[in-house]
Amino acid sequence: MRINAFLAKLGLGSRRKVEELVLSGRIKVNGSTITDLSFQVSLEDSVSFDGKAVQMEEESAKRPKIIAFNKPAGYLTSHEDKFHENTIFSLLPEGFQKYNYAGRLDLDSRGLLLLSIDGDFIQKVTHPRNKIDKEYIISLKQPVAWKAIADEFMLGVREGGDTLRALSVKPANVVPEKTAPGFTSYLSIILKEGKKRQIRRMCKAKEMVVLDLYRIRIGKLDLRDFVLDEGKYKVVTEEQVLGKPTA
Repeated sequence: MRINAFLAKLGLGSRRKVEELVLSGRIKVNGSTITDLSFQVSLEDSVSFDGKAVQMEEESAKRPKIIAFNKPAGYLTSHEDKFHENTIFSLLPEGFQKYNYAGRLDLDSRGLLLLSIDGDFIQKVTHPRNKIDKEYIISLKQPVAWKAIADEFMLGVREGGDTLRALSVKPANVVPEKTAPGFTSYLSIILKEGKKRQIRRMCKAKEMVVLDLYRIRIGKLDLRDFVLDEGKYKVVTEEQVLGKPTA
């Protein structure tokens, strides 16, 4: 197996990341520093990273069922795309490449994604009948009279043949603002059932320019409750996302 594939399977990073580890001389095989990306290794070889031995784990029944990923802007929520090499999976270790995602974020949006190897969990999060709400923080180019916007968004906005509705709209209060009373540039928007690019479409219909769209919460899992840097992942449980099952 090529050294970069071997290291990626160890969970040391994406293929691109582990190639950087090799080229920077941080990997040794049987005591010798390796900088050749075509170098072949086997399970019998002794491999170390920054002087610490690493080894291949058994084929992972040890893989976590669900991970939370903090998506940066500029990355596609896709396994691959012929027009963009920057997908979320280019930031994730090899062991997560076959995971599926429970709902997308578009290229320019960022924030919480859930990925899982459990199809039942994906269905629970994405199926409209389960009404798993999602919260987004948006930054606007200009302050808006938020109560009027909230009324319109919750009543429903017609766009592209769809009626797009929000469950809740209110000021996000993420930073101190010097705006007139009743105006804000930061909105918290909660959706029960999100259609493709729904928030951006609703804002465009009202001539509001979105500078940043950040998904902060899915169900009960809220990025404000723990530290998760952009481009990083964290193992989570179904209970953290959906809450305790009812009796």
